Amino acid sequence: MTSMIQRMNRAFAWCIIALMVTFCGTARGAHIAGANISYTCTGGNFYNISLDIYASCATAAFVGTQSLRLHNSCGVFFQISGIPQAVVEEVSPVCPSQLPNTTCQTGGTLPGYRHFRFTTTNVYLSACDYWTIQWTTCCRDETENIQNTPGIHAEATLNNATGVCDNSPVFADNGVPFVCLGAPVSYNPGVSDPNGNVLNFSLIAARFDSISPVLYDPGFSGNSPIPGVSINSTTGQLLFTPVVSGRYVLVVRVNSYDISTGQLIGTVMRDLMFFVTVCDGSPPIPAPSITVTGSVAAVGPSSVALCNGQSFCVNLVVSDPNVGTILQMTSNASTILPGSTFTVTGTNPATGRLCWTANTTILPANVYINISDGACPVENTASRSIFVGNCALLPVELLGFSAKVEGSTVALRWSTASESNSDHYLVERSEDGTVFFDIGRVGAAGTTNTTMDYKFLDPQPIHGTSYYRIRQVDTDERFTFSPTVPVEYGIKNNVLAIRQEARGWNIVGLDANASWQVLDALGREVNVATPQATSDGLWVETGYDQDQLLIFTVTTGGRRITFRLPPTAKDGAVIGGLGL
Repeated sequence: MTSMIQRMNRAFAWCIIALMVTFCGTARGAHIAGANISYTCTGGNFYNISLDIYASCATAAFVGTQSLRLHNSCGVFFQISGIPQAVVEEVSPVCPSQLPNTTCQTGGTLPGYRHFRFTTTNVYLSACDYWTIQWTTCCRDETENIQNTPGIHAEATLNNATGVCDNSPVFADNGVPFVCLGAPVSYNPGVSDPNGNVLNFSLIAARFDSISPVLYDPGFSGNSPIPGVSINSTTGQLLFTPVVSGRYVLVVRVNSYDISTGQLIGTVMRDLMFFVTVCDGSPPIPAPSITVTGSVAAVGPSSVALCNGQSFCVNLVVSDPNVGTILQMTSNASTILPGSTFTVTGTNPATGRLCWTANTTILPANVYINISDGACPVENTASRSIFVGNCALLPVELLGFSAKVEGSTVALRWSTASESNSDHYLVERSEDGTVFFDIGRVGAAGTTNTTMDYKFLDPQPIHGTSYYRIRQVDTDERFTFSPTVPVEYGIKNNVLAIRQEARGWNIVGLDANASWQVLDALGREVNVATPQATSDGLWVETGYDQDQLLIFTVTTGGRRITFRLPPTAKDGAVIGGLGL
């Protein structure tokens, strides 16, 4: 499927660049704080597709409609325009009594944000193993971790060649997280899957458009958009302590896998913005681990596994360092787990109690819990989720996973808090962070409540950037994934493309034995004679790229480097090569 995806991306790259002009006009002065796309199957390969946009009330005014573009690896491409608003709601992080005083209201001064949902119905998507749904617009809110405020991009993917009518994962949190400077942050997007698929969470780079990541400030990246941030690959739980105030972009990708076959069904991404500010008080602090009463098959720090008919209760204790604070806790448990109850006892500390008798036909499920201290004008919040799994899919929660260069190898290390019926671990590696291949196997501990440490050495790493993850496999061959970790190995190639509007693109850093090729956005070789090579580098002269995106591919030093040379690049723009 990799080759089909690569051909598809080449085939539609130019179309997408051209269409951005349309999408950039859909929001006036828009400072966007987040976006995501979701879909619901209504039968017969027909889908309802929703686009959620989060924007500042002080600077954003959405009018009219939105547009989506769709394409697949089977060669189909089309655009849906005129998608109407289905929801407009204020999601400002203030206490209810202060809603009239936000920037969403005339004369308001408190931070105000709105959630817009645009929905199109009865979209026919023919059976294909890789559909992509995309949206792009301009512009982001100004942030601390990216170097500019370029466009914002959201997308979702779908494999509907299996004949299964599948819905995408959905996000319970519909706000813009405000978090406290210097205080531990516990945030969960509250993702659940309507079809009971296995979900895997990871952090990815924010995007400028469908083919280009944003440019991060030094010290930041897609995998580390906030210093010290971590994500639980099973629950999506984010933990970090912010040390500098301001706005930070963070993107969570959720992969959905068929629970029986392991087939990738689809992906969604949530591009969101954290606002780090000095708080009046401190945020609520959830206990690091849940406690369980009743009958369960296994329990982890934030997860339980159940066999059909088992009855249990899970307790999550939350405290607040501010004396006198009355904590409030809410959950989507009754929606995610029909027949369950969620009750709260105490005020500070407060205990949220989830009770249920298991119906394993709707598992696994990820129950979302939101906590607020009720402060005014801006509330301090925290959120957690409890992963409820089928006893046939007993969870193993990683305490940590790392991949680092050690000499001529890459060393992977991971630890588990407890394991139940865990058979083995497959070490997987990818060149692009999307398509992974097995490179090794490590035996697991089986069933244990003792912390276990594991290590694997990759003796032949890929030069340049590669990505690693661990697939944990149970004795019945069901599995879960670790987060994905990038690694830079070997000497970085310093090949660069530098734009000079008066002349063209200057390719510097090539060695004498380099071979190259110029392609258009459809993957066809461009007949540009010989780009001029001089003592100061290789030149792709102005004129070849005035009306289209060019792709310059060079093989040098045993690596293949690709540059996308957009026609809209300004004088002095620098593009670095990406190893393929």
